[in-house]
Amino acid sequence: MSQAFFVTGTGTDVGKTFFSSLFMAKYARKYEYQYWKPIQTGLSEVDDTNFIRKVTNFEDSFFQKPIYGFSHASSPHYAAKKESNEIDPKLVLNQINSQRHKRILIEGAGGIFVPWTENFLGWQGIQQTNLKVVVVGSSELGTINHTLMTLECLLNRYIPVIGFYLVGPKNELIEDNQSIIQKFGGTPCLGHTSFPMQKLSPLEFISYAESFFDTDRSVINSIMDMEGDEFVF
Repeated sequence: MSQAFFVTGTGTDVGKTFFSSLFMAKYARKYEYQYWKPIQTGLSEVDDTNFIRKVTNFEDSFFQKPIYGFSHASSPHYAAKKESNEIDPKLVLNQINSQRHKRILIEGAGGIFVPWTENFLGWQGIQQTNLKVVVVGSSELGTINHTLMTLECLLNRYIPVIGFYLVGPKNELIEDNQSIIQKFGGTPCLGHTSFPMQKLSPLEFISYAESFFDTDRSVINSIMDMEGDEFVF
């Protein structure tokens, strides 16, 4: 299976881009991964692509440009409408399919039921790529419900989910959250990382990712079909 993979979330602002920035900081140079958000809304100096570029200080070669970019911070279908435009899902899927054998982290827009158009939802795009998926959820109250619903919707549509990853503050709920989601969700917890307590320079952020992200290599091993540091042939 392809080593390109999708990162989706249990909703908006749950930590997809933070997860993506940690993955890139830790693994992009070592395994030659690129970051790509094909549909980007809320374009600004701090949009998701530029955020990851800023926190890592990686060269442009580690990033692919969005296929569609819209200024309005809203669902893709609405942001496109605001600019008298419309997303063509076939164009997006064809471009993803043409690069499916590259090492690319593809970040989705919002949650899985976010509309790309008025007739096409995010999960449909993910399903048609047949790429592996990591579900990112918050570590805070409510994550059991949101994560289980997301996992159920994906798995019932035969979408290959490799696991879920929680981001956010470490609290008394987190171990129970992880256990319950694994029990009922049918997929493993790939880990948890808290947000840094202070603003970090790019070198400090990379060090933070090295120390606190994917500490048991569950994410990278699942994506690349590896054991330890070696490929399985």
